[in-house]
Amino acid sequence: MAFALDEFLGRKWVCEHCGKEHFVPTKWVHIGEGAFGLLCELGKQVERSRAVSVVADEITWKVAGERVADALKEIGCKVQSVIFPLPLHGTDEAAIWLLNQWSRDVKLAFAVGSGTVNDLVKWAASQAKIPYIAVPTAASMNGYTSPISALLIQGFKRTQPCAPPEGILSEPKVVASAPKRMTSAGYADLMSKAVADVDWQISNLLWGEHYCPLPRKLVADADEWLQKRLGDLADNEPQAVAGLLEALLLSGIGMTIAGSSTPSSGAEHLISHWLEMKAIREGREPDLHGLQVGVGTLVALTVYEMLLETSPSDWGPSEDEFLPPDERRSEFAERYGAISEQVLSEFSLKWLSPEKANEGRQKLADNWERVKEIVTSTWVPPQVHRHRLSILGAATHPNEIGVSVDELREAILHAREIRRRWTVLDTAYLVGLLPAQVDEILRRCGWL
Repeated sequence: MAFALDEFLGRKWVCEHCGKEHFVPTKWVHIGEGAFGLLCELGKQVERSRAVSVVADEITWKVAGERVADALKEIGCKVQSVIFPLPLHGTDEAAIWLLNQWSRDVKLAFAVGSGTVNDLVKWAASQAKIPYIAVPTAASMNGYTSPISALLIQGFKRTQPCAPPEGILSEPKVVASAPKRMTSAGYADLMSKAVADVDWQISNLLWGEHYCPLPRKLVADADEWLQKRLGDLADNEPQAVAGLLEALLLSGIGMTIAGSSTPSSGAEHLISHWLEMKAIREGREPDLHGLQVGVGTLVALTVYEMLLETSPSDWGPSEDEFLPPDERRSEFAERYGAISEQVLSEFSLKWLSPEKANEGRQKLADNWERVKEIVTSTWVPPQVHRHRLSILGAATHPNEIGVSVDELREAILHAREIRRRWTVLDTAYLVGLLPAQVDEILRRCGWL
């Protein structure tokens, strides 16, 4: 393996960085040619009277699912295969349907696929209280080893606490056979951590949220390795794609260490979730999550760039700072329809009264030099990020993810409403950059 995953797997330790106890439930990772040969040993762990479920979608079943199922059958396992039709969405209905497909005899599950398949199996396995093995078929996202499942629950994107997989099993040729767009989506998802970590640190500084630097350190250690192999990633070279997958697994382990998605999900992910929720409400198919995140990262980097150009003397309240959430019900109902009350409830948890907002601005001003250090320590100029994305063929314009500039403007203005998490979008409202400067953000990104 390219990175030292083994030193974290199945371990409990007191973190030297934050002093808290961490535990990574995932016990092993096997990525390499011939890795599927380990299925024999895994199958032997299951009593012959018990069933093993192999879950895939129509494509990943052909790529690897059928091979996994056949290998388990050859050693005498009772295999129950579940193949999702396409298009597949990570909804609560699909997750409950999967759980109901499993017989009571199922004692081990295999999630053969990428993001959506893994989210569904992770949730169902946690509900059934059985272990599962993730069999990634693409290096497209970082949720394989995370402690959460991201599901659309009645149209509202939520993260559900779930047990991570017991192990990861994958072969480089399999993940490298995925469409190039999926590899570029995985890279874009991973590179968003530079801004997500800054959001987390500023939330710690302003509001006292617990922060641990280890998750960012794990991913940062992979950055240099990956930057040297952008050409190989663009060509879907197996070892480079396998290295990307390992880095994504480290990112997921970082979420397990933190106990939430905070190290890997900031403003850029809220923009992606907001766009996905809007597309689903309108009956459209959203683009790959990682590609949307890449565009969202360009926004977040640009907002941080503009924030660094200000000084505390420039700051003032935003236009809607003094309007309590309860007085915005009709506005939220028009924007979010059936899920408006859920969004309003989430947003209310971080709404700041005028007094609290003044306190936040003052704390930001008192720590302004430290804030600038935090941002510049991991921040990448937007043009550098755009260039790296373009090498891999990832989206660098909203039109490339099926989103108009007007829709993205709305996402920048309102994506913060769907989560209680503090991000740079909230900081921009706190100091008055938003909503006033939204078109300047779009202009600097090259979209106006």
